[in-house]
Amino acid sequence: MELLRPVSLVGAAGASAFCLAFLLTPLVRRIAVRVGWIVRPAEDRWGRRATARSGGIAMFLGFLGALLVWVSLESVSVWLLGGAALVFALGLLDDLRRLPPYTKLIAQLLVGCLMVIGGIRIELAQWTWVSIPLSVLWFVLIMNAFNLLDNMDGLAAGIGAIASGFCMLHAMLVGQGTVAVVAAMLLGVCVGFLWYNFPPAKIYMGDSGSHFLGLMLAALALLLGSPPHSTSLLSVLAVPSLVLAVPLFDTCFVTLQRLAHRQHPFLGGTDHVSHRLAILGLSVRQTVCALYGLSLLLGVVSLLSAQVKPFQAAVLWLLIGAVLVVVGRYLARVNVYRVGPKPAQAAVEDTARRATVIDTMLLHKRRLLEILVDFALLSSTYVVAWLLRFEGTLPPFLQQLILTSLPIILVVKLSCFAGCGVYRGVWRYWGLSDAVTVFKAVTLGSVLSSLVLLFLWRFEGYSRAVLIIDWALSFLAVGGSRVLERVLDEWIGTVTERGEPVIILGAGDTGERVLRYLKYDSKSTRRVVGFLDDDARTHGNHIHGCVVLGGRGRLVELLKRHHIREVLIAISDPPGVLLEYVRACCEPSGVAWKVVSAGLVNTL
Repeated sequence: MELLRPVSLVGAAGASAFCLAFLLTPLVRRIAVRVGWIVRPAEDRWGRRATARSGGIAMFLGFLGALLVWVSLESVSVWLLGGAALVFALGLLDDLRRLPPYTKLIAQLLVGCLMVIGGIRIELAQWTWVSIPLSVLWFVLIMNAFNLLDNMDGLAAGIGAIASGFCMLHAMLVGQGTVAVVAAMLLGVCVGFLWYNFPPAKIYMGDSGSHFLGLMLAALALLLGSPPHSTSLLSVLAVPSLVLAVPLFDTCFVTLQRLAHRQHPFLGGTDHVSHRLAILGLSVRQTVCALYGLSLLLGVVSLLSAQVKPFQAAVLWLLIGAVLVVVGRYLARVNVYRVGPKPAQAAVEDTARRATVIDTMLLHKRRLLEILVDFALLSSTYVVAWLLRFEGTLPPFLQQLILTSLPIILVVKLSCFAGCGVYRGVWRYWGLSDAVTVFKAVTLGSVLSSLVLLFLWRFEGYSRAVLIIDWALSFLAVGGSRVLERVLDEWIGTVTERGEPVIILGAGDTGERVLRYLKYDSKSTRRVVGFLDDDARTHGNHIHGCVVLGGRGRLVELLKRHHIREVLIAISDPPGVLLEYVRACCEPSGVAWKVVSAGLVNTL
């Protein structure tokens, strides 16, 4: 590739691509509407409006026009343009005639092979025979990832724009001028198209756009992640996997969920990460912006990982992987698969078929995921403890000590976790008793690990301070992973306004129990606006995020302001005067009211 070009050239290339896509997209939309290239609502699609498709035509033409102006047609550029044209044609044909999944897969494999022939591949100096099939699979994976990600207005285009932007930054930092220019043009095309695709979308990119976008980002990521000195797969894929983490996570998550629920992995559906967030209560814009934010965060981590050594990059990888597994575990709770009752004979056959090793593992998949998360966290905290102790510098002999002792540390600690009952708790209801259990398990694991190291190596070369730091970090990391699910519940409850608005009268123990039940009952259709309590000392207090708004005198005002549908009186043995006052306030407005004291679950 050429030396770094001036920033002005990169900006001009991106701006020209933006203008072309911005001007071409409405023209393509008019033609699509006129000739009937329309996507209509269907059960396996999220959109509920008829919308023009084939916006990928505007994206490809905008990119092509900018490329011919700003990039010289050298070897890599020609292969890149040729591959982009082929996958664009494949996607356009699929938009028009609906190709079978396996036909598309074969065509994608052929395009991936052509890109590898053109020199765009994973560079592993000592493992060339492995790098070639891995490169082909990488192209196929990213193309399909963006095809699957194009399931909600503005999602694929926005994530593609963010990924292109970080590819551009990486290329400019390492002096890859042509890559920076191409990434800037792809960024411009995505932003120009996103103007019309952001919810509510006026046009979809279709398979022609998602295939084109996926191939280009897969190629750019490999061009960034393949410096000449790379010899390990980790160092090569560290940056690409983080830049494209959101589409990769969505693809892996959906595939595993479909296989676990015996669904076809290659058919469309409304079971993606974005769909689950929307089912939890986020609006389409909130969902898309949340995934934008996640992509931006992971892009920043990719910039960080490019500046550190491979050993430290591996720690970042493990931590990001653990967080994504926890998020996936949380989203897997959302019920998106509607399976009807089976006939009696089919039920008997299904019961017999379930007695397999795979199904037994899937039955306990939540526990397996918990162990996997702890494995990643404990590995990361041990390495981070060494980095903190030695101020970020780990000579080869210290790295060897870590690699030698880490398997022993993991075996001892995970055994202590299992023995202390860490894997018997439910993360969603994690409380003080669970924190004490984790504290005991981490402490016991650290003590036994120290004794094993003392017995095997007499602490020769090992720092005792590392073990103390590792104990503290392990407790924070493992405990934090359990709290994350509660944090996600709180965040979704804060940003959404789903459910019928209710007010709780009484900010005491009974009121707290009512609120806690409503917040964590997945079947609840109520949304608590706040509390009312006559005790002036409680006014302004927050209980599980809900504020005490004042005394009973504000009831009529709040009924009108928040369109309250129900008042819950959470007071043991409420006086008759209070009941008469609530009845007088609620009945003229048609607002229901109820006394909640004993038998909490049954009364709600």
